Amino acid sequence: MRRAYLDVREGLTARPVAGFGPAEFDRAVYRALGRVERWAGLADGLRTYLRDGSPEALRPAIAFDSPDSRNYEAANRIVKCADAPAPTPHRILSDIRRTRHLGPQPVLTGMEASTCAYWHHRPSHRTPLGSPDVSPLLLVASAHDPVTPIEGAHQLRRLLPGSRLVTLDNDYSHGVFASRANACVDETSAAYLVDGTVPTAGVRCMGPGLPAEQ
Repeated sequence: MRRAYLDVREGLTARPVAGFGPAEFDRAVYRALGRVERWAGLADGLRTYLRDGSPEALRPAIAFDSPDSRNYEAANRIVKCADAPAPTPHRILSDIRRTRHLGPQPVLTGMEASTCAYWHHRPSHRTPLGSPDVSPLLLVASAHDPVTPIEGAHQLRRLLPGSRLVTLDNDYSHGVFASRANACVDETSAAYLVDGTVPTAGVRCMGPGLPAEQ
């Protein structure tokens, strides 16, 4: 898969097709890798390009510059950049260089951190992580999330007093709530969002299953 990614990227770098070059390709790959339901489409797109040079199957269904896409990206950055102190530009460059030393072509390394380094809108008051003044939070995670590993969710739960973790077992997608059509996850999350209901303990939900070995 990595060899195919590098071959396609090299081809698009040499010959961009109708506004679709290496930068657009990287964004499409980044977007696809986080959601397992997009993996087959990504594989088909890579295969098609390597066969006949057409990137059409790699283009996202919603264009990156469309109003819906820009609105989603803006909301995503607002939450992430306001959530914690931003790294300095020097720290970002240092991290990017270190990561590229480990892997010469990581996908979109530092994109979000780079945005937050220049984010001027900061909350006037930020409650320290783990403060007893913070209301109990409900965390939702997939047991085999390829983007945010489940270990991070367990660590965060331990830092947040009274928080609970909803785990979708036998699942490996980044999107969970209102995304995987799982009644256990959706009903528990909706009860928290609508009524403020916090489970008395962690909740384990059963997912659709993991892919079989080939």
